[in-house]
Amino acid sequence: MMSDFPRSGDRGRLNLLTFSRFVALPENRPALLAVQAVAETIASRRSPALINPLFVHGSSGTGKTHLVWALVQEATRRSPDLSALVLSAGDLIRLEEAPLEPARDCDLVVLEDLQHLSPAFAEALVQLIDAMLVRQQQLVFTANVGPSRLIELPGRLISRLAGGLVVGLQRLSPAGRRALLLDQAQRRQLAVAHDVLDWLSEHLTGGGRQLEGALNQLETLVRLQPRPLDVATVAEHFREQADAGKPTIERIIRRVGNYFHVDPRRLQSKRRHQSIVLPRQVCMYLARTLTGLSLEAIGSYFGGRDHSTVLHACRKVEQALDTDAVLGGTVRQLHADLA
Repeated sequence: MMSDFPRSGDRGRLNLLTFSRFVALPENRPALLAVQAVAETIASRRSPALINPLFVHGSSGTGKTHLVWALVQEATRRSPDLSALVLSAGDLIRLEEAPLEPARDCDLVVLEDLQHLSPAFAEALVQLIDAMLVRQQQLVFTANVGPSRLIELPGRLISRLAGGLVVGLQRLSPAGRRALLLDQAQRRQLAVAHDVLDWLSEHLTGGGRQLEGALNQLETLVRLQPRPLDVATVAEHFREQADAGKPTIERIIRRVGNYFHVDPRRLQSKRRHQSIVLPRQVCMYLARTLTGLSLEAIGSYFGGRDHSTVLHACRKVEQALDTDAVLGGTVRQLHADLA
């Protein structure tokens, strides 16, 4: 049996989210393998579970929802008497007084979008995790960041979320986006020229949902156009979307501020407080590498600093890419998110 509370998206589309329709790429393969391993364990009723809980994180459009629904459908297909419950953390506040209680009797519980979990439910979730682990019931969580970055939640919950396997989904590279577009076009039997796919994969950087929407629009364009689509026609149609995805200094500041939990306005101020020095240096480095702005223009944007300050910040971050694994990984991920 599979049940779920009301959630965004229509159930017909969710039923199409299977492993066979998931495009395996370098950016998502570790998460795919982990989820498939959990599905095999549950479906075969193997006990105890080797991975429990499983925490899958990644930014919007990287495939988290596809993976967890593929997991649920694979497990319930192979084991029809298995009970599974899919919940969205943001929906809990709108449900009955004790929305987590039905989960105690399920073999598999998936709780999505933990970044939206109200701290009011933290203790109830701690108790649920403890009880389900004792009974060897499977737990799967998703969020847009890893457990350690859910800083509004108490430490006792964070430690439990990170107590199993934590695996991330990376944003798609241009090659990954092209592979996804090609797969979807072939499934739809939609003839799209290779140079059109190249242009879309280079310019549409919003993730899987944007690419799916682009294929929907291409189908319409194919019906409306008397001749095969060329790059010029496609570029004109998608120009606004492509421009919206380009890295700008405003997007960089918002993204970095969100990552480091710093108000973007503080990053632009003249203040030199220790808590904002590093995020500001990361902003300057990303602005230098991702935009066409000069050192002077970047310095002006960050509190009227001169070009030598920006150059120093860029060199500091470049050194960290080779010497600091944590900061280097953070900068690379931010770069991939914004590029």
